[in-house]
Amino acid sequence: MKPVVSEIALEYRDVFTVAKLEVNQNLVKTTEYGIRGTPTYILFYEGKEVSRFFGAMPKETLVNRVLAALISVIAPPLTEEETDSE
Repeated sequence: MKPVVSEIALEYRDVFTVAKLEVNQNLVKTTEYGIRGTPTYILFYEGKEVSRFFGAMPKETLVNRVLAALISVIAPPLTEEETDSE
């Protein structure tokens, strides 16, 4: 997945930042983030984890999951109260 993640990082550099953690060389961070297998994808927004998913997948699937997570944070669904007021 490293080449795919690198491609995504380059293609979406103006939308989000990609950081990679070499789990075998960073055991403290691996433990801190609760990473038990690779690949593990953790999405953060304003320093807080907003989504996590695992495993190898096609590039398109990975991009779609990342973008869906971003959209859910940036433009969360309207609450019932908000839809009633329209």
